[in-house]
Amino acid sequence: MKQLSFHGILVNMAFTDRGYPEKFEHFAKKISGDWIIYGVEISRNNLEEAIADIQRHMRRDDLFYNHLYDDEELIVIFVDRIFRVQTHASSWGEIIDYGLASNIPVEQLDFWPNRFQDEKHYFS
Repeated sequence: MKQLSFHGILVNMAFTDRGYPEKFEHFAKKISGDWIIYGVEISRNNLEEAIADIQRHMRRDDLFYNHLYDDEELIVIFVDRIFRVQTHASSWGEIIDYGLASNIPVEQLDFWPNRFQDEKHYFS
């Protein structure tokens, strides 16, 4: 059964207004220095609008990504590109190639968490 919502990981540093992720309903927050990582919930009915809005508010002067997921689909949002793949890492080749070509370190291209069950560990 499909979830009624997607969850996502939004990083404050990825946005022109670092407070932008606060506009979403969030279920968790992780703070590391200046970096705030938000666990957000987005209704499946508003998914396409939310993706476009996230992309529109992302910084253009440095490359970041944010990602959304349910237990089957992973959506990775860069300022100039959106990827839709499965949550299993075997489907991520094109995204990883894109990220590496954009000078994002490979260890940052793990898109974790990307399933609901992984969130508790990630945000603990």
